[in-house]
Amino acid sequence: MKTREKIILASIELFNEQGERNITTNHIAAHLGISPGNLYYHFRNKEDIISAIYAEYADDLISQFQRLSDTENPLDSILKYMDIVFQLISKFRFFYSNLPVLLSKNPSLKKRYSEIQREIIKKVSSMLVSLKDADILNIKEEELDDLTCLLRITTTFWLSYLQTQHDEPKIDDSALYQGLLKIFALLSPYVTDNAREEFEKARNHYLQLEQQASEVEMSA
Repeated sequence: MKTREKIILASIELFNEQGERNITTNHIAAHLGISPGNLYYHFRNKEDIISAIYAEYADDLISQFQRLSDTENPLDSILKYMDIVFQLISKFRFFYSNLPVLLSKNPSLKKRYSEIQREIIKKVSSMLVSLKDADILNIKEEELDDLTCLLRITTTFWLSYLQTQHDEPKIDDSALYQGLLKIFALLSPYVTDNAREEFEKARNHYLQLEQQASEVEMSA
């Protein structure tokens, strides 16, 4: 593995474990056992590292998008998407834990973030239209933008919300599944009678995953 990639992986690990604001480039270099000068050969500063991490996140997200088939069941498609999003949030959780501050300090990152968000909004909106066309959701045309926005707010700021509720929040699989279940809560009022059984079956699947994850964490 090349030094640049090692720096990115070590930074993700340290940022997730200790918080981005508590980690300096010197900490990253020491963690890898390299000199600060070696790190600066690859990255000018911490903001550059964060930009590189976000580029990796964005590439991962877009590639996962492309794997979603337009021909599969629309409900399966949006649930796979939400699952993907929460798994990536877990992998890059430091970013979502301190999002407004990170974007305010890095204009180029903010620009790239906005570009990716526009693509995500288009994808989510398209998924909701597919659910409507498949008679899974009964939603008015004028409600689509609001529901799309609420879904994005929930996924983007779920970790931030958890951090406001506990002194030392533990971001584990259980917490992420709880966030995913909030997506079901947002969609539930729009589910048609014809799709209710399938929808509840999917919701119960993720509820069981959350309960299993919670039991594992409690026994650890």
